[in-house]
Amino acid sequence: MKTGLVYPLGYRVIRRGVKDSELLWFFQRVEVLFNPTNFFVSDKISDIEGMFGTTKESVVTELFKINGGRLGYYLANLVDKEYHYCGENIEDVKAKFVELGVAK
Repeated sequence: MKTGLVYPLGYRVIRRGVKDSELLWFFQRVEVLFNPTNFFVSDKISDIEGMFGTTKESVVTELFKINGGRLGYYLANLVDKEYHYCGENIEDVKAKFVELGVAK
């Protein structure tokens, strides 16, 4: 079953995991559901970080500073440049969004 989260574009969900015996950062795919602004957002968003004046590399650097790159899910607020460790499953991400007041 596929789990979906609805959240503002200025947030990114990133997972630290293992693929082929290698530790990697996986930036979750984004689909725009609603855009109440006149700001153009492509259906094929590839550089969300650039839209907010940062890069994937700098986001990963900040996430690594939180706890040394522990496995699990992370949340990046690209607007305010705030970074959070959520936990080991997608339900932890939902809980973090609620804790931050982004979701109910």
